[in-house]
Amino acid sequence: MVQISDCHLGAELGDSLLGMDTDNSLEAVLATLAEECPQIDLLVVSGDIAAHGDAESYRRLFARLAGVAAQMVWLPGNHDDADLMRSIVGDQMMPSVVDVGVWRLGFLNSAVKGEVGGLLAEDQLSALATIAEDERPSLVFLHHHLQALGCAWLDEQRVKNADEVFAIVAAKPHIKAFVSGHVHQQSEMLFQDVGLLTTPSTCIQFAPNSDVFALDDCNPGYRAFWLDQNGQFQTRVSRVKGVTFAVDNLASGYE
Repeated sequence: MVQISDCHLGAELGDSLLGMDTDNSLEAVLATLAEECPQIDLLVVSGDIAAHGDAESYRRLFARLAGVAAQMVWLPGNHDDADLMRSIVGDQMMPSVVDVGVWRLGFLNSAVKGEVGGLLAEDQLSALATIAEDERPSLVFLHHHLQALGCAWLDEQRVKNADEVFAIVAAKPHIKAFVSGHVHQQSEMLFQDVGLLTTPSTCIQFAPNSDVFALDDCNPGYRAFWLDQNGQFQTRVSRVKGVTFAVDNLASGYE
């Protein structure tokens, strides 16, 4: 299983974000992915697919990813138009759960219309509760992160009602991890006995441990998972190698 996140594709092919051509950087990630993971059972695209919620962004990525994996799931992020996305890719690519072998994978919408930060609405908390009551080993994907990463400006945008999330999965050891995007950086931590993972963007990277907006010089990447039949999993992040990407390191933010 593979996760890519935060593609920020523009309405036109070759549109850039802070100096980086996001189609070009995505192509580099997909080339790396094809070399390292030639057979993918499930590809998760975990939000901020479009830079401004443009239909052409979704159509272009939908066409580009055809055949990359046996199955795909898309999640909306704060830059996305979830209804428009669903109208283009269909309900089958935006499910709340997918079963893979002995595993149950959950997919939650943490995006709030008109806001940058995340929140899980009541229907999403109910969906999580249903997953938590099932005893199959589970990973849960959502766009926004749940716990502070030590990156002050980003941590203001984490899921506001994360305490409710952790209350639902308390004493549920089969919930192995929550997996997020949004923060454009890799992280792994354990909180209340559940793993919390974040995944790099396929374009610009944010600098860890920064109080204000700052870019990192790490290359774009993806996260891969291997799910064992015994309920354990392995994961790693891989980044594009041998390529230098142009980026505006003096930028103080973007919309």
